[in-house]
Amino acid sequence: MSGLPTGWAFSNLNDLVGAEGLFSDGDWIESKDQDPDGENRLLQLADIGDGIFINKSSRFVNNEKFQNLNCTELHAGDVLIARMPDPLGRACLMPEISQRCLTVVDVAVFRAGILGVSHKLIMHFLNSPTMRKTIELQSSGTTRKRIARGRLAELNLPIPPAAEQTRIAAKLEELLTQVDTLKARIDGIPALLKRFRQSVLAAAVSGRLTEEWRQNNPDKTTESLLENYKPLPRPARWKSRSDTFITGNYAIAVGKPASSEVDGWSWVPLVDVAKMESGHTPSRSKAEYWGGDVCWIGIRDANQNHSKTIWETEQKTNELGLANSASRLLPAGTICISRTASVGYVVQMGKEMATSQDFVNWVPTDPVCSDWLKWFFVAERESLYKFGKGSTHTTVYFPEWLSMHVLLPHIEEQKEIVRRVDELFAFADQLEARVKTAQSCIDRLTQSILAKAFRGELVPQDPNDEPASVLLERIKAQRAAAPKVKRGRKVSA
Repeated sequence: MSGLPTGWAFSNLNDLVGAEGLFSDGDWIESKDQDPDGENRLLQLADIGDGIFINKSSRFVNNEKFQNLNCTELHAGDVLIARMPDPLGRACLMPEISQRCLTVVDVAVFRAGILGVSHKLIMHFLNSPTMRKTIELQSSGTTRKRIARGRLAELNLPIPPAAEQTRIAAKLEELLTQVDTLKARIDGIPALLKRFRQSVLAAAVSGRLTEEWRQNNPDKTTESLLENYKPLPRPARWKSRSDTFITGNYAIAVGKPASSEVDGWSWVPLVDVAKMESGHTPSRSKAEYWGGDVCWIGIRDANQNHSKTIWETEQKTNELGLANSASRLLPAGTICISRTASVGYVVQMGKEMATSQDFVNWVPTDPVCSDWLKWFFVAERESLYKFGKGSTHTTVYFPEWLSMHVLLPHIEEQKEIVRRVDELFAFADQLEARVKTAQSCIDRLTQSILAKAFRGELVPQDPNDEPASVLLERIKAQRAAAPKVKRGRKVSA
């Protein structure tokens, strides 16, 4: 900012400190100097938010250490400035706290000590985009950026007249409170959309989403669907299937439930209508088995593409890798569910691929819509944990998969379910995109308000206000007249 409004003046933090004020680092407090039963609270970098005090600290120093180390006692209203990320240079006001407080060396403490310097305005200026960028440029360090207190002290601030400072601070408080309220409401929408999607899937697999459709299509039942259908041959592991009975959340179970709660839907063994396939990993010690053109789905792929159709994978094998392992190439439309390590990731193959042994794979037959089966397992993800075993890492073993039953709708209803889920999810996606746009606009609004405040455009100016230059001269004179006080500091080895 080259020009200033009438009555304003440039100053730095050091020059704003009167005789009773200070601008210094916090205290050097080593771990051995801390005491969990201490009477004095030690504030950390994590306590300092971007304009707010976060109040996370749970470390303390006893009275003896406080006196011997000659620690700085914080006052309510002090400006606390983080000299390390994240973000670098964030500032907040010290709140009123019942116990005595001090802070660490990577926090700078500003206290003007004279009327006419608004701590709240100083805090807002330090958090403004212009100053944040300046602090970043003045910082140093390769791993973590850090700004020296000396450099922080030399940064120029535009100081309005004292009366105008009060007006600006009050207006900023009003506007930024409204912005924060709006931001909190907007930031809460993604969680609502997540619950909305979960509700849609729950309604889809439990029959509620297409209840009216079934009333209009009474002949489209599971029984009519499978009337002339010949079930798939039993898998080779069939005799090892589980004989336990475990119900899932909506429409899945290990073992066959006694009855269906949805008219027209019947419980069907999943192995009857979808071919169960496992996966495998070609030998890692054989470099020639890897780097080909055969996509190979691992847990990371499933994590990054959960509930989606997958077309590419991080790792690829080749024909030689397939030929020398139990891994098989599976067709497009195969639904893959992670059954160990991270249970319940679901992806749909967009083309022929293979998978690791961490997956159970289902190749749908004519009575099953691949998209419906994908959404079915996404909806029932929490149910899979009921079917799994293991205290540290849950695994759903093949005996449970072999005994798995699903409440199967008619194929036409499956397609209708998919259509409605896709439609509702597309609506949620649109809302989510608008939320991101709104969040970006709110961030820009905050920056715009702060920028306007420090251009002198936020509140009317009064020519009768005492100029800021008079205030700065008064601070200078007060400081010159005051006796010099040396503050001790613990020397670090």
